[in-house]
Amino acid sequence: MNAENAEAAGFRFPAPVRVVVAAPQPDRVVRAVTNLVAAADRPVEVEVVVHGAGLDLVLGEESGEQVTRLLETGARVLACANSLSGRGLTADTLVAGVGVVPAAVWHLALRQHEGWSLVPL
Repeated sequence: MNAENAEAAGFRFPAPVRVVVAAPQPDRVVRAVTNLVAAADRPVEVEVVVHGAGLDLVLGEESGEQVTRLLETGARVLACANSLSGRGLTADTLVAGVGVVPAAVWHLALRQHEGWSLVPL
């Protein structure tokens, strides 16, 4: 039974598990998020927040495939504006589909305050 049929039949899924992934290093992110979503036995909402060296994950054409894989899991991918600015970059340099938050540390703190689980990679 898919989610649409289940909802039509009156079945309600529990509230989604909300996970925010801090990604200062790009090498493990795609595999970790793919494993997280595959293992979830209930709805899951995932944000990947890249900052510092993690920006390499969302810059340039060679990163497009990895970002596409993340987006296909349903995750939102967000880059830190402060990290972009610190490297002399703008949002125009990001792979399509990547959003921007003003400060990764604030976004992560805010999500935790809202009850999201933090997964630091």
